[in-house]
Amino acid sequence: MKLNSPTLNLSNKGRDLVLLIFCLCRVTRRGLCAAIALVSFILCNFISVANTQSTEQLYKSANQLYKSNQFGKADSLYEKIISQGYKSAEVYYNLGNCYYKLNAVGKSVLAFERALKLSPKDEDIQHNLMLAKSKCLDNIQPIQQLAIIDLWKNFISFNTSNGWGIYSMIAIWLSILAFAITFFIGRNSVSNLLTFLFLIASLLFLLLAINQKNSEQISKDAILMVTAMNIKSAPDSNSNDLFLIHEGTKLHLLDKVGDWIKIRLDDGKVGWIEKGNFEKI
Repeated sequence: MKLNSPTLNLSNKGRDLVLLIFCLCRVTRRGLCAAIALVSFILCNFISVANTQSTEQLYKSANQLYKSNQFGKADSLYEKIISQGYKSAEVYYNLGNCYYKLNAVGKSVLAFERALKLSPKDEDIQHNLMLAKSKCLDNIQPIQQLAIIDLWKNFISFNTSNGWGIYSMIAIWLSILAFAITFFIGRNSVSNLLTFLFLIASLLFLLLAINQKNSEQISKDAILMVTAMNIKSAPDSNSNDLFLIHEGTKLHLLDKVGDWIKIRLDDGKVGWIEKGNFEKI
């Protein structure tokens, strides 16, 4: 993974120019404010470059540790990279591999799920997620849904929000192109139809991008992180136990009452679990 960030290189002439601007700006109060803003901008760029170089070095170090089978140290560096705000499918994928090697079932499933969320078409992530799930003790079979519902869900999750946004922009430009052509060949039913269809497609892709963005930012799915947990019939520790689930099981979050969360499994079972026992994808 290569992390890019704008760099700022000041030559001797550039430094002299900055000093000259600063001296000229000292003449007025407004100029002094402008000088302060300029210096702040330069400092911010230097800090940004330093942070990026530090993160890239962390990534290289983590990869070296992984190659030398030091998974317990590599995962800490990957986690540190993520904590600094650099969240990418590659980092989560490598983190998932570390946890898989360490036999941390819940953490590996969680990392692969997060990677897949950022890159839903990546076959390597899909394969490794399947391997991680194979270590889960619970063999939960999802409820069979109508084929059209499955097709629609697969279609929506086929791309990320950025991907659907790109499709929307392409459709807009195609509609503009189709409209512009009418000025050269004259208005006809074909060009009008194409313009209309591209506009509709652009709107559809935009709605899909918004829907996918909400899904990416507001997670309603989670992974159980504790070894085993009894799911309750009500949001009360004294309520009846309904069923037992184990680490790595995927949960769909439905409702919240105090410190209790109502969940549903892929097989349709519903119950309550206390927060702190799972992590959102």
